[in-house]
Amino acid sequence: MSPEDGPTKGTAKGAAMASTDEWRIAAKSRTDFADMINELDDEQLATASLCEGWSAQDVAGHVVSFIEMSLPTMMLSMLKGGFNADKAWTANAKKYGAQPIGDIASKLTENASKPSAIKSFPGGLTTVDVAVHTQDIRRPLGLEGSLDPEVVRAALDFCTSHAKRKMMVPPDDIAGLRLEATDLDWSWGDGDLVSGPGEAILMGINRRNVAADLTGAGVSKLPS
Repeated sequence: MSPEDGPTKGTAKGAAMASTDEWRIAAKSRTDFADMINELDDEQLATASLCEGWSAQDVAGHVVSFIEMSLPTMMLSMLKGGFNADKAWTANAKKYGAQPIGDIASKLTENASKPSAIKSFPGGLTTVDVAVHTQDIRRPLGLEGSLDPEVVRAALDFCTSHAKRKMMVPPDDIAGLRLEATDLDWSWGDGDLVSGPGEAILMGINRRNVAADLTGAGVSKLPS
């Protein structure tokens, strides 16, 4: 399937296989994230991430919260946050990020393919969330390493072509853009060009300032 083709259509069996593959890749993103955070020292964990107001430890707490929270707990957190998702996710990030980083890493590894308590959250959503948050930690710390190409491709496909893509990237944010990865055989859309590594394109369309890593007339039109 090309990125422009949209979500897979077909039989119930085909949909189930697609869902299984989504969670396989989501599990890969989680285990890679766990391996990364497990190597961080206290100073690195306290460093500000690209998520405003969140340290690297908070980001780890956010990622593991979707494994640990039951649906009632998640709904209660939304109620406490006045049904403001940003407030709720921040409170959860702080709460679940308070545990030792080794425990967080172990929980992510042991439950890597566990779906979110919110059944409408597909595996691709988790892949995007974890991939972006991996870089939210890695970029400020200048860490070596890179996202798995399969994870990057799946995340880009979700953000541009999945039926639930607007949960991460509103379609209007990238309308009129041509996205071309220079390190993957991947492209999407028509319009002003945004070219660069797939990881940088993923971060750019998810409202991170990575313009220095991208080229093309469309870079200035990325969401901010």
